[in-house]
Amino acid sequence: MASSVTIKDIPSSLFIPAYAEYLKKSGQIEVPSWLDMAKTGSHRIYSPKNPDWFFTRLASLARKFYIKGNKGIGSLQKEYGGKKKKRFKTF
Repeated sequence: MASSVTIKDIPSSLFIPAYAEYLKKSGQIEVPSWLDMAKTGSHRIYSPKNPDWFFTRLASLARKFYIKGNKGIGSLQKEYGGKKKKRFKTF
């Protein structure tokens, strides 16, 4: 009896780009108009250089939700977030 292949069996380096391309070509996702000005986090200075970063992030999130089940904002913050730079206030 042949075993079935799941997302857990496919490496993330293969699944995420393929699923991101599928999401982009399917046309099911409506891209927000403000996306070209958005950053991936408050700790970033610039927006991503990859124009398809939104679809890559969605594919990554879909894989995480499939593998680990329901996740909260706090756990996603730990995985995708970064450390905010502390700046000193000068007077």
